[in-house]
Amino acid sequence: MERYLGIILIIILTAFAKSILQPPSVLGESTPSPTQTLPINQSITTQSSFTEKLQEETEVLPKKTIFEDDPETEAGEEKILDEGEDGKKVKIIKIIYSNDDEEYAREIVSLETIQPKDKKILRGTKIVWKNLDTPGGSIQYWKKMRVYATHYDSRCPGCNEWTATGMKAGKGVIAVDPSVIKLSSKIYIPGYGMAVAGDTGGAIKGNIIDLGFDDARTAGWSARFIDIYLIN
Repeated sequence: MERYLGIILIIILTAFAKSILQPPSVLGESTPSPTQTLPINQSITTQSSFTEKLQEETEVLPKKTIFEDDPETEAGEEKILDEGEDGKKVKIIKIIYSNDDEEYAREIVSLETIQPKDKKILRGTKIVWKNLDTPGGSIQYWKKMRVYATHYDSRCPGCNEWTATGMKAGKGVIAVDPSVIKLSSKIYIPGYGMAVAGDTGGAIKGNIIDLGFDDARTAGWSARFIDIYLIN
């Protein structure tokens, strides 16, 4: 009997010692057994949401102006043959936004291009000489033009004593746009007199001319629209 009591006592003491040496467990946690394993290939599921929006973008393709010379029409006269039309490029773009409303990606889903149609103008090239009475006598001209006339001298910013064509700057030499009035052309300008197109300028574009003077401060010229007459 004493022998059985000794065995029971040993078992109780062993269990008590294990309970003391084992670290306390947190409520709600379970300790996996040594043989328990977690699957490595277990997938992790995340939730993402995206929204899509279609946006149209239009780019204008400007028309060009094409001139056609007509030897039967007087120089200086023009006739519009076709007004033409601007073209356009239309893109349909799909924009994808993330769940925080930030742009995530975009792609072009449709592209349509309509080519522009050129504007066509018939431009006369026939020289018809006409007479003009001036304070200095009668002159012949072949073309009258409406222009805006400013004035300058060799002391203006960016100017010097010599023009773009090598002529000496001063009275009788004017700056022109060579695409409108050819350099070396002779011109009669009411209120100014005879002149030669012998200079150019960065601000002289289109139907603008700049009248040269020896001293612009005492010239007495005010910028204005006038008719000028090409005589060669």
